[in-house]
Amino acid sequence: TGNWGAIRVIERMTGRAFQPEYVVYIIIAVNCLVFLLWQNVRLRRFMHKHFTLSLRGIVVDYRFHTLFTHFWSHNSEGHLLANMLTLWFFGTECVAMLGVARFFQLYLAAGIFSGFCQIAWPSVASALPIPAKYRMWAYDLNLGASGAINAIVAYNILTFPSRIILVWFLFPVPSAFLGTLFLAKDLHGLYTGQSHIGNAAHIGGTFVGLAAWLALKRRSVWY
Repeated sequence: TGNWGAIRVIERMTGRAFQPEYVVYIIIAVNCLVFLLWQNVRLRRFMHKHFTLSLRGIVVDYRFHTLFTHFWSHNSEGHLLANMLTLWFFGTECVAMLGVARFFQLYLAAGIFSGFCQIAWPSVASALPIPAKYRMWAYDLNLGASGAINAIVAYNILTFPSRIILVWFLFPVPSAFLGTLFLAKDLHGLYTGQSHIGNAAHIGGTFVGLAAWLALKRRSVWY
């Protein structure tokens, strides 16, 4: 009921029927708005405090809301552009398959869970005999929508594993193979600790996408 109520409000505001892919454009718009807030120097301290995620922020400062807010932030134009293009490419099709409510639930759940994975990984790595245990810092600041978007990408790839994707609009690669390459890259980053991106968040988001795909596939078999 709440979902349809929000849709009716949007329809009255725009004077047009709500299309499922609009939710993707709304997410992109919010990410762009938050990025603009980051450009305001007067807001920079506030944004660091409330729109980045760290273990210290959760455990010491009790800023639990940052599990939600951090994945609407990006640290550069390139970071924002890459994530939003990926969301647009894979998301518009996923929202058509899942519906607005399920798509948004998947996106939010993946964003929160991937953030938790990212801040938990340094503690896990410190107990493992891997190179990353010497290169991870538990109080790093984390931000970005990659974990949430990885869930959408994973769901799409699992649904259409043989689809051909043009990498850089030039090289045709099966989507399942491309997904496997990115997963291997993130696993390598977790092992070495030399990556400057959120590998744990990426894998966490991928896991959420896989779990959603398995759950909905099982439901379609039984019902």
